Amino acid sequence: MKNCQSHEASNGVPTDNGKAAEAIAAPVAQPATPQPPPNGGLKAWLAVLGGFFFVLNSWGMANSFGVFQTYYATTMLPTSTPSAISWIGSIQAFLLLFVGVLCGRALDAGHYNVIFAVGTFFEVFGMMMTSLGTKYYQIFLAQGVCVGVGSGLIFTSGVSIVATYFTTRRAFAMGLVSSGSSVGGIIYPIAVRQIINHTGFGWATRAMAFIMLGSLLLGFVLLRPRLPPRKSGPFFDLESFKDPAYTSFVIGLALAFMAYFIPFFYIESFALRIGTSEHLSFYILAIMNAAGTLGRIVPNFIADRVGNLNVIIPITYISGLIVLLWLTVHHTGNLITISIMYSFFSGGLTNSAPAVVGLLSPELNMIGTRVGMMLTICSLGTLIGAPVAGAILKSQSPTDARGIIDSDRANYDGVFIFSGIGLLVGAVFMNYTRIAKKGLWYFGKV
Repeated sequence: MKNCQSHEASNGVPTDNGKAAEAIAAPVAQPATPQPPPNGGLKAWLAVLGGFFFVLNSWGMANSFGVFQTYYATTMLPTSTPSAISWIGSIQAFLLLFVGVLCGRALDAGHYNVIFAVGTFFEVFGMMMTSLGTKYYQIFLAQGVCVGVGSGLIFTSGVSIVATYFTTRRAFAMGLVSSGSSVGGIIYPIAVRQIINHTGFGWATRAMAFIMLGSLLLGFVLLRPRLPPRKSGPFFDLESFKDPAYTSFVIGLALAFMAYFIPFFYIESFALRIGTSEHLSFYILAIMNAAGTLGRIVPNFIADRVGNLNVIIPITYISGLIVLLWLTVHHTGNLITISIMYSFFSGGLTNSAPAVVGLLSPELNMIGTRVGMMLTICSLGTLIGAPVAGAILKSQSPTDARGIIDSDRANYDGVFIFSGIGLLVGAVFMNYTRIAKKGLWYFGKV
């Protein structure tokens, strides 16, 4: 046995049987210890562009649901309550985040190609089926469930892989990637409304499906995994929750995500309620997402200099306060101003989270799993947020004999109070993350 080991050592082959087999079978494979992240370079920035297309077609879809919420409530599904309709968008956002735990571990294990193929199929197929739907359950299954599953696979792939290319510039890179959600929230609502006016709902959603397919294929070519597969490890790493900093951050983000989508879902119907023209009320959602583009880049540019937690905590507090300011809005001008402010600050909330998880993760090859777990838990918040807001809206608004809300007298105060408090409480938990990580009186970068 000694002679055998000496012979192996003299030939530079590890004495461990498993490692020896790997070395013999694949002598040019990546080393067991990953190379440091490049923090730039052509391949890294192309990966950022690829991740941008992934987020555009996942989170960007979720940010676009407001246009469907209004269309379904007024035209396609007028007998359904706002809460019931919002379940379609909520289940889509829930699944976008919930499948992250499976997707994150599968990414770490090297199954990126399979995840992309399955995710793209579900997204495109779901939108095609939505174009044929006429009943609530059909839209729920196609746009809510099918698109939601596909979005989750695509989104987690994009943010997890890009995060492995950066350490010193991770926040800025993730900001560029996450700006895809705002760009998608601009392109898709405008495209849907314009095509609906000319050719109808069916072709509007089919056009979305074709755009998604083309841009996702481009993103797949640009975004390639950097780290070697990690063949072992749990899908759900319970040891991570022994870290109080990670646990408190996940709880805080789940509460914030519960509140985050509510203004995007109800902004159009609220605009109509205060007398905004139908034409302008539609474009308010696009205006919000345009402001969100800067909100996903500027805070992250700052975060690379002062720290991700030092940015995400104050912008979450500010986002909650801005939502509460909606209680004072009675005119279109004020509405546009508040909407732009909310989208700018909340944009930094959503895209800074993966960068924070990178900061809280002890090893780079655990980022996929930890991001997946975070997104899965946050999905519970997104699942209940908008439907609860819809139930609050119905309970505080006058209805007709059929139980349909009188849109001219709808009361949105409870909706905005619920959303604002959710963001503020989430910020408190995030603040504890910073304390657990560095202490109460630490004022440096974190």
